[in-house]
Amino acid sequence: MYSLFTIASLAALLPTALAIAAPQVPGFTASWVEDFAGSEVNTGNWEYWTLTPTNGELETYPLSGVNCQITASQTLTITPENTNGQWTSCRIETNQAFVANATNGLKMLVQASLKIGEPGVTPTQLQGIWPAFWSLGQGVKNNVPWPACGEIDTFENVDGIPTGFGTLHCGNACLDNHNSEGITAGVPFDYGTFHTWAHEVDLTNTDWTAQTITFLLDGTPYRDIQGSDVGDLAAWTALTGPMMVTLNVAVGGAWPKAPSASTASGATAGMEVQYVAVYHTN
Repeated sequence: MYSLFTIASLAALLPTALAIAAPQVPGFTASWVEDFAGSEVNTGNWEYWTLTPTNGELETYPLSGVNCQITASQTLTITPENTNGQWTSCRIETNQAFVANATNGLKMLVQASLKIGEPGVTPTQLQGIWPAFWSLGQGVKNNVPWPACGEIDTFENVDGIPTGFGTLHCGNACLDNHNSEGITAGVPFDYGTFHTWAHEVDLTNTDWTAQTITFLLDGTPYRDIQGSDVGDLAAWTALTGPMMVTLNVAVGGAWPKAPSASTASGATAGMEVQYVAVYHTN
């Protein structure tokens, strides 16, 4: 018979949140999956981004350390840490770029299961915190400047306001001439709960103006953007070209407020990721 001490000891070893596998999506086949197995970030799949942040952000991105951790539940946690007013965080970017085309499949879905903060977290605790799941055009590696390289922000959130944003950046055609706002849409969500955030690139129509990029929350589309909405073939080509996937949590910058003395550090302000997956049509 197990003693109460043994039962309690075994319970302490159980994960607090169970990892989940990337789900099957009807009409698609998973072509790349990161399920965060193992004890550390898989540098065969990801590169730590350690350059100087842009947008006036306050954090630095160390090569590794406490800011990017694989949990016992096989999830990734990205936690901004404040040490005497100096913020560190984590940003990782896939080594591989992903694209929809005739070879891979003319429709592509880029998806992740994310939890932001903890239940009951307040806007005051998240002031200045900027978690994101996004894709950046591979052309940036070949000296194509931002935003001409193209960027798809599948999910962004700032300042503890319970709205997730999906945004396209591509230059003037994406309204980046006005405060870099991009073509954007917001949808409400709740903190401390896992949600599935995704964008779909659909190039099945041979007319580029009728092709689409769609943002989805928990499998439900909330914004559909056509090539005609962008209205510039070069910009649309950048947005639908090969892109690397990025996960990060920034602090401060051009969009959120500056963090305050009440801004939380660690898991309360962090992002937890159950999986990232890229799908193409069968």
